[in-house]
Amino acid sequence: MYRDLAITAAVIFLLFKIIAGIAIVRGDSMEPTLTDGSLVLFYRLGHTYKRNDIVIFRSGNGNLLIKRVVGITGDKIEIDDKTGTLLVNGTSPKELAKGKTYTRDSGIKYPFTVPENCVFVLGDNREAALDSRSLGAIETNNLLGKVFFEVRILGGST
Repeated sequence: MYRDLAITAAVIFLLFKIIAGIAIVRGDSMEPTLTDGSLVLFYRLGHTYKRNDIVIFRSGNGNLLIKRVVGITGDKIEIDDKTGTLLVNGTSPKELAKGKTYTRDSGIKYPFTVPENCVFVLGDNREAALDSRSLGAIETNNLLGKVFFEVRILGGST
C-alpha cells in the first residue's frame, strides 16, 4: 500500500514539475481565448515555438504571464498606429485578437526584427495586455512552456 502511494506521488511529481504545469489565468489580457480565473495546463518539455502558440513565462517582477506568439526569430514586426493593425513580415495575420494593436512608449522601434532565440508575444485582448510591445522580445529560454488545455471556471474570479 505505501509503495503504491509512493509511486503515485512520484508520478504526480514528475508530471507536474517536469512534464507539465498548472497556472490560473489572472486578468483579461488573453480574452476572448482564455478567461479570467480559468485553469490552464502547459507543457514544459517542448522548446520549439511557432506563431500562434500560447506560452507562459515570468515577467521581470516574477509574475506569470500568458501570451500568444506572433513573431519568431527573424520575423519583422510592424504596427500601424493609424489603423491599429499588426503586420508580420508585411502581412496581417489571421488573429483572434480583441481590439486594435497600437505601439507603446517602451523604446521599441518599428519595424522590429525578432532576435535569435526570442519570440514576440501579444495578448489577445490587445488594448489591455502587457506584452512584447512593453517588455520587448522574450528569450525562448525564459518560456516555461506552451498552454495546451484550459478549464473554464464558471463565473471566473472576482
